[in-house]
Order: sequence, then C-alpha cells, then structure tokens
Amino acid sequence: MDLSASASNILSKDLPPIAALFVIYFDIKAGYTIIWKKCTQGVSLDGVEFKSLPSGLHNLEEDLVYFVQAPYAGVSAFINTPAAEAERNACMLSVGVLVPLSYGRLGRSWRHAENLKELAKKFAANTEDHALLEEYYESNRIHEPIEAPESPAESPSSLRYRPSSRYKPPFDSLNRHTRTRSISDTAALAAPGQALSPYHPALSLPEFVDTFGPLIFPLYRAALTRQRILLITGAPVELACNFVYDVSILSNIPLSVSDLLSSEPSRLRPLFSIGVHDIPLLEEEAKRIHPTSQPPHDRDNLGGEQGSWVACTTDGVLYLKSELYDVVVSMPPAHSKNAKQKVWPTIECPAGTPIKATQRDLARYRALKRSLARYKSTPPSTDPSSTQEEDRDSCEQVCEKPTWREIAYSSFMWWASAGEKRRETETAASDELFFEDGKRPRSEVLDDTVANDEEVHPLLPTSPRRSNSSPLPRSHHRRRSSAFSVGGASGGGGSDLGNMEMDIIAYFHRLTGRLMAYLAEIVDDGEGDGGIGGDGEAGDEEGVFISLEDLDKLGLDRYSELDVTFVKNICLRYFGREAMVEGVSWECCGIRYC
Repeated sequence: MDLSASASNILSKDLPPIAALFVIYFDIKAGYTIIWKKCTQGVSLDGVEFKSLPSGLHNLEEDLVYFVQAPYAGVSAFINTPAAEAERNACMLSVGVLVPLSYGRLGRSWRHAENLKELAKKFAANTEDHALLEEYYESNRIHEPIEAPESPAESPSSLRYRPSSRYKPPFDSLNRHTRTRSISDTAALAAPGQALSPYHPALSLPEFVDTFGPLIFPLYRAALTRQRILLITGAPVELACNFVYDVSILSNIPLSVSDLLSSEPSRLRPLFSIGVHDIPLLEEEAKRIHPTSQPPHDRDNLGGEQGSWVACTTDGVLYLKSELYDVVVSMPPAHSKNAKQKVWPTIECPAGTPIKATQRDLARYRALKRSLARYKSTPPSTDPSSTQEEDRDSCEQVCEKPTWREIAYSSFMWWASAGEKRRETETAASDELFFEDGKRPRSEVLDDTVANDEEVHPLLPTSPRRSNSSPLPRSHHRRRSSAFSVGGASGGGGSDLGNMEMDIIAYFHRLTGRLMAYLAEIVDDGEGDGGIGGDGEAGDEEGVFISLEDLDKLGLDRYSELDVTFVKNICLRYFGREAMVEGVSWECCGIRYC
C-alpha cells in the first residue's frame, strides 16, 4: 500500500489521532530499545517497549499487540525479518502508536493496524530511513486536546437523550439517579450485512465462542461479577487481546436495565496485553478491590471499575501470583487447532481449582450454535453436522456431570408427574428464543451501538414488567411473568441483522438484561413482602428470597453451587441485597430428600 497516499486521505479513513509513534528494536546486547519516537508534549513512553514486545514473539514472523498505557491505548505491529549474521540473522522490531482512550476501549487503535504493519515492513528493509515515520506522525498526530467522555458509559457522539418514562424502574427505592446517555449519531452499523472495519477485535467473536464452547458461560458470569480475569497464552497474542475485548464487551450492563440497579453500573476494564513489568500495577489494583458488602464507587475516568479487569499475558510466571487475580484462564497452544481431538481452555478459580460449565450451559451452548449455523459463512466448527459430533464427544469434557441428587430428582419427577418435563421444555424454549427477536428492526436490538467509533454496545429493549399497582402474591414460590422465562418475539429462524458478531453480542446482552430485570422484580417483591422473613419489619428488608423456579428463569442451574454463589454475588453487587437461595429438596412417601 502507498502510505503517502493513505496519509493524505486520513479523513476518509477516519483514523483516530495519535499521541505518539515509536519504533521498538530488539538489540542482542541492549535488549528492547526505542530507536525512534515522536510524541505529543507530556506523553510518557516509559515501559512501552515491554508492552509492545511480549515474551515469545521471537519465534514468530509477525504479530499485533494491544495494550494500555493510561490514559492511552496502544497498538504495535511486530515483524521478524532476515538480517545480517551480526544481528543473529534476524531483525526484530515493532512499530506502534498511542491513541486517546476517550475514543473507547482501544481508542479505535485497530484502524492503524494495517498501516503499522506496512510501516514495520518498510522500516525493517531500511532502518536508516525515517521519512515515512515522520510523515505518518505529522499526518495523524493530535492537534487539539482530546476530552474524555462525560460519563462511564459514553463515547463521542453529538446526539444525546434522556431515558423516557417507559424506562422507569418498577420500584422507587432503586430509582436514585437519572443519567444521560450517548447514542449513535449515524447508522453505520444499522444496515443488514454491515461489516466491522478490518482488525476490529469484535471480528474474533465467532472464534471466541468456538474456542471456549460451553465454558464461555462461566467466563461470562465471572466477568459480570467484575472479577479480575487473567488469560495466559502463548505467542502470538493478537487473538488473546481480541478475546480480552470480547469478554469486556459481552459483560456490559445494558442501559435498558441500568436504572433498575442500586448504583450506576461500571464496565470490566480491559488491560489487554500485560507482563511481569505490570506487576506493580496489578498490586495497586488489588488494593482497590471493594468489600463485597459495598457497591463499587471508584472508577477510572473512562468508566472502568478500579480493582476489576481482564487481561492476557505470555508471562507464565504471573500464574504463580494468585493474589493478583481471581480467575485464571489457560489458553490452549496455537498448534492445538490441528489436533484430532478438541483442546479446550481451562478456567480456574482460584488457581488449581478448575471451573466447568453446567448442564444448563451445555444446553444453552447447543442452542447458540444452532442459531449461529444460519450464517452461510459459518466456520466448519459451527456447522450443524460437526456440532452434533462435537457435542457428543468433546463438550462433555468441560461440563459438570449431573449429580446423584439431580439424577434422582429428575427420575422421581418423571415418575410422579409431568412437572419436570414441563420445566425442561420451558427452559429449552427460553434458551432457543434468545435469538428469536432478531427479526425486529436492528435499532431496537442494538439501541446503544456507538457507530462512529465502532464500539459495540448493543442493548436490550425494555423488558415488560408487571405494574406496581398489581402486586404478586406473597409467596416464596410465586410464578413471575412468563416474559422473563421465555421472552422474545416469535418468528422464524432467520435474522435480518446479517452479522454474526452482532448477534453474539445481542445474545449475551439479552442474557444480562433478563437476569437483571428479573432480579429487580424479585427485589421489588421482597420489599413488598418485608424481606426474607415476610413480616414487614425494617430489619428484614435487606434480604431477598430466590426460589428454584427463579433460578430456572434466571438462566441458571439449580443444581450448581457455583450458580447459587453467582446469583448471591449479583444481588449484592448490583442491588445491595443479601440473597437466600432455596435448596434442592423433594419428598417421597413422607420422606424428605435433600
């Protein structure tokens, strides 16, 4: 490509302005060295050489690395080309930029990726020629101060709105704040078949689903409870950086339910590639972890919650620093893609204690795969013919086996009544229908997509909720609105969104939205019933009761202790309430089994 020509057309390409352009060179004697740089006044490049060249890249020909150098996002293009014998026959360097984080999780830095790769190739061919670097910096540098977004959930946009009355929470006690939100001022992602720009991290979402399989759901739940998540990977790191972005995006709290929460929701902070040089940063983050009895308040100036993050690393020594993270994910090596049998990532919490998907997760994953199979460009792994074989032989490896209590209970209910069969049918319908409202106008499903910077924040339409004038019966085993157990518009199997990535995002945001909306109703009912005790005393209003039927409708597995812990943490974090969850038990011939 002609970099000179591209530099003169930066407005048409809409490249984000850069605060710094630099070249990192690996010297066999001096190690990592910044051999050329240009940056805006006040920008620090301390440590950027280690962020741009993670461990293990020397075995690769090229890679793309994303990182955070607060208050900037960074992207660097690594290249390893043949060189003279004096240089050990290799020239290893990385060309990178810093862009303001005010443009989003990565500041749209991926839009520079293609140009940086070309710059790296041209500079490696002649390291004495700085002309192209000079020109690229001058053509794309920041000319005016960049302002940070006004609120955590916002990105640059010229159009604002206030939530209408239909977004009013069903209970006044949690309606403690009214916020303005940014929405898209263009329709760049609204057209069917609209594609994301090249190198956009969200393009990895189909592979993300395929890589984790049913494990995507416990990982999503860990992100939703804002735990510190560390992905340990080998080189190359581009895919792992993309997965960091995916985890952060999928765990967003939809604005359509944000007013139901006891405090303004913040997002999981993506740190992207980190290393041993970031240990002091992680130690500082560990000090900012909030007690579980208090809602989070401390945030960075871009909406990320302090003490909560997701990142990837090639430095395996960080695995031993278990005090610095909550959940560690060990990614399979790149060559395992050619293995005869599927190699899955492993999730541990804490280190050494594996986490597996539940049987409900497995059923939901199968439904998700069937939905994604609608796309003609579906990878082989999401093809229906291969899905059945994969489900039978491979997915079971990463899922919890049914407990004897679950088997006994299911067998008894099958013998005693059709109730269990009905519950299973409703559960399956709920999992299948998360994609059914794909036929509605895209603007209704992706109502908070920031199109101008291609951030992907699709949100749920407001879920139907019961009226406050019609309270539910005071029963711990109440049957709540069916809108939360099945939900979604009925329709065919097709989708007019025309974009697999957007469907995946919308799917997980519907999961989150329905979870939060239903829990908000449980909390509302608990307030009307006088808390767990139901006697109306003020002291009882701090707790809520969650039945087994509630767990089913929340999309959780009633037999999983991890799911029970998850819903307790969600209630405490987002609603400020202690939750008591009903235990699984049943009676036969007057004998109670637990």
